[in-house]
Amino acid sequence: MKKKITAVLLATLVVGSSVALVSCNEETGEQRVMNISLNPEVEFVLDANDKVVSVNALNEEGNLVVSAEAFKDVEGKTAEEAGALFIQVSKETGFLLEGSVQSGENTVQISVSGKADIQGLYEDVKNSMEESLKNSGLTVTIPQPKQITDEEIKALVAECAPYIDSAKMQYAELVAELAKSRKETAEFYSQELKNAYYEAKAFAMEQAELEALKSDLGVVEKAVVDGLTTVYTGLVETIEETRMTMLVNEDSPYQTALKSFREAKTEYLNYRNYIASLEESEVTTATSERLASYQTLVENTETALLNAGASANATLDQVKTQIKTAYEAVLAKLKEYSREASAYIEQISAKQTEAQTAFFAKFEADYAAAKTAAQNHWTAMQDALKAGYAEEDAQ
Repeated sequence: MKKKITAVLLATLVVGSSVALVSCNEETGEQRVMNISLNPEVEFVLDANDKVVSVNALNEEGNLVVSAEAFKDVEGKTAEEAGALFIQVSKETGFLLEGSVQSGENTVQISVSGKADIQGLYEDVKNSMEESLKNSGLTVTIPQPKQITDEEIKALVAECAPYIDSAKMQYAELVAELAKSRKETAEFYSQELKNAYYEAKAFAMEQAELEALKSDLGVVEKAVVDGLTTVYTGLVETIEETRMTMLVNEDSPYQTALKSFREAKTEYLNYRNYIASLEESEVTTATSERLASYQTLVENTETALLNAGASANATLDQVKTQIKTAYEAVLAKLKEYSREASAYIEQISAKQTEAQTAFFAKFEADYAAAKTAAQNHWTAMQDALKAGYAEEDAQ
């Protein structure tokens, strides 16, 4: 996205990471990431004893799962308990089919990072899931686990902490930073809201760096740098406004498309489960065609959602390019005035610590409505899915 503030943040990162890793018991293992995917995709960061440190949705349907009441106190639970919760909510909301299923349906994939006993964790979680499925009438396939690579973890950290040079971090640092970032956005049940948070935080950290570097300049030099900084901060404000307008606000193109997708997905899942509950002789051409029409609507609304996101991000990318240019112009001028970040680590760290407190408060205020709306929308969808399809509507 922008120049990495490696020299600036590595000191604070190492401190933060060491604190996060204190609880790790080297005799029992390491922190690791476990993803569970059905169509909702959910990420769990586990401590050395395989207890949940953080939970995060990896797609919009995943937000439906993690926003459920059952997930409110998931931190501290075992990986096995987390897996059973995933099954419970997926069952309640119709993502797991009762009755007849097609190939690929009701397949729950478990993926795990790290070098510890992946197979052992998989077996434990699988057994817990199967126990929770007893007497449910559901047939679920849980194939062998997939390995989450260190490179994939680095990519995740690059997304949620773009101000850190994740390429130079060790595995333990990466997982600790991932958990830290996920805990900060634990109640943001929207992919775009989380993206907004991660990027806004990165800008706040950059601005704090610039403030520290220009703090003791002479009057003339400071005036020159202030002029360049104003351009940078103006562009940051522009990108925030654009994100709100195109992706986050209730009436934005993305949120409008997401609403249509949620409604279409609810109708499809409820009717699909209704069809699956029928005897084979009761499934008529008319019911099959109706299911197909619901599926087509889901596909069309999902395409519209992806297009809305792509269009918004294309616009944001243009502004990001301008921001990067403006940011580097400030740094170049500061370098000309002998202000190298590597020589001001303590001052920058202090400014960033101060800036984070202000940032958290401002973001919570600016995005409070979007945060509440996301929770309410997923709760409404959960209720509709739990209610299921009314058979009389098929007449």
